[in-house]
Amino acid sequence: MGVQIQPTAAQLRLLEPLISRPRLAPFLASASTPAAAMELYLWNVRVSAAFGEVIAVAEVILRNAMAEQLTVAYGTAWYAHEDLFDDRTISGFKNTWRNIVMPTDPATGKPAAKTLQAIPAGKIVAESTFGCWVNLLDKGGTRGDGPYRKKVDYDSTLWRRALRHAFPNSGGKRTTVFTTASHVRSLRNRAAHHEPLIGGVPLRGQHGPQGRTRRLALPDAHNEVLRLVEYIDKDVAAWLTQTSRVPDLLKARP
Repeated sequence: MGVQIQPTAAQLRLLEPLISRPRLAPFLASASTPAAAMELYLWNVRVSAAFGEVIAVAEVILRNAMAEQLTVAYGTAWYAHEDLFDDRTISGFKNTWRNIVMPTDPATGKPAAKTLQAIPAGKIVAESTFGCWVNLLDKGGTRGDGPYRKKVDYDSTLWRRALRHAFPNSGGKRTTVFTTASHVRSLRNRAAHHEPLIGGVPLRGQHGPQGRTRRLALPDAHNEVLRLVEYIDKDVAAWLTQTSRVPDLLKARP
């Protein structure tokens, strides 16, 4: 598994006060000693990094596959078709647009104007958030306000006309792909923000019989990432399954 962060006992004692107590609390609750908690914390760092590797591949494959089919159905500037999207999606693409930094125009010394012609579609695809892509797989919300409020149905527009073709191995159901992609998003956000994974991945808005937030066990979360890729390309999913560091790290939990 290559070189790992493996501090000595003395280094662990030096590191512990530099990590905030609230951040260490879940690890202290799951370990018998502060030193064991730090070992568990560092294991969490390694697992998060390993998950990040497979998610990075899955995310790029997902957005490119979706963008390709949206381009076929609605043209290169498909993201500019406001009539297709609900307010949540429109807000997401507007944020992407605002955050794009234009090169300086040598003639004026000012940033070049932002236009559909000046910004490559690939830049919009690459800089839109993972959440924005997952939202395109949802059922669709509403657009507009007051008397202009309108229901947007992604099943009959985005999915049936375009996005189902991006997931040839999914069985053809939007809800299947959306559920898997949502689980991957929850895992991605947790790992990217260095949150504890030792208790699994909390699934936002989902609750068990006693009202507790449902959690996805880490092996199941890993399978969800692989499953999302498999919906798009089975061969790539098989390769990721063989090369992912996650299973070995899960077995090596302190």
